[in-house]
Amino acid sequence: MVITVRSASHPWQRAIVISLIGFILTGAVGVAFAWFLQVSGDWRAGLPWERALLLRIDRSVPPVIDWVMLGLPWLGTNLSLLPILAAFSLWLWRRKGRGELALQLMVTILGSLLLNAALKALFDRPRPELWPHRGQYQWAAYPSGHAIVGVAVFFTIALMLHRERGWLWPYFVAAGMLAVNLYSRLYLGVHWPTDVLGGLLLGVVWLAVMLYAFRPFRVAARERAHDDGRAEPTPVAVSGRSSVEGAGA
Repeated sequence: MVITVRSASHPWQRAIVISLIGFILTGAVGVAFAWFLQVSGDWRAGLPWERALLLRIDRSVPPVIDWVMLGLPWLGTNLSLLPILAAFSLWLWRRKGRGELALQLMVTILGSLLLNAALKALFDRPRPELWPHRGQYQWAAYPSGHAIVGVAVFFTIALMLHRERGWLWPYFVAAGMLAVNLYSRLYLGVHWPTDVLGGLLLGVVWLAVMLYAFRPFRVAARERAHDDGRAEPTPVAVSGRSSVEGAGA
C-alpha cells in the first residue's frame, strides 16, 4: 500500500522509472524474437517463405502508386519525426502547460529510435538482395523502424487526440499510414517480412509500456474533468419582479 501511495504521489518519477524498465523489457522481446528467427533457418539470407513472398509482390503498378510507396515512408521514420515532435512537445509544454503530454511524446519517439538503432547494431541483419534497393533505408534490416514508429508513435498521437478532442479519425489515419508504410518496405525490397513483424511486435510492446507509465496523468485528467462537471453553478443575482416576489415570500 505504501508503494502505491508513493507512486501516485510522484507520477513523473513513476513514468520515468517504468519507461526505463519497459525499454529494457521491450528490447529483450526484440532479442528473443530475433533469436527465434535465427534458429528457424538461414536468417541472414531470408527464410524460404520470406523470399517467396517478396518475389510474389506485384511491382507493375501505376506511377502514382509507386511514388506513394517511395515518398510516404519518409514521413514514418524516427529521424524525420523527431524534430517535428520535439517542436510540438516544446509548444505543448511552454504554451499549453501540458508537460505530461510533451514528455510522453518525447519518451515514445526517443525509445523507438534507440530500440531500432540498438537492435540493428546488435544483429546487423543484411537487407534483401533480390533486386536493387529503393527509397529510404539505413543501417541493418532488423527490426523495421517504420513498423515500430507506425505503432508506438502514430497510435500514441491518435490516442492523445481522441482523449483530448474526442476525435476518432486519427485512428484511421494512423492505421492507413501504418499499412502503407509496412507494405512499402516489402514493395521496395528493403525489408524481410520478419523485420516488419519484429517491428510490429516491438511497437505494440513499447506502446503498452508508454500507456502504463503515463496512466496516472490520464486518471488525474479524468478526475479533474469529472470534478469540473459536478461543480455547482455560480449563483446568479435575480432582478426585477422575481426578486421582489422572492423577498416577499
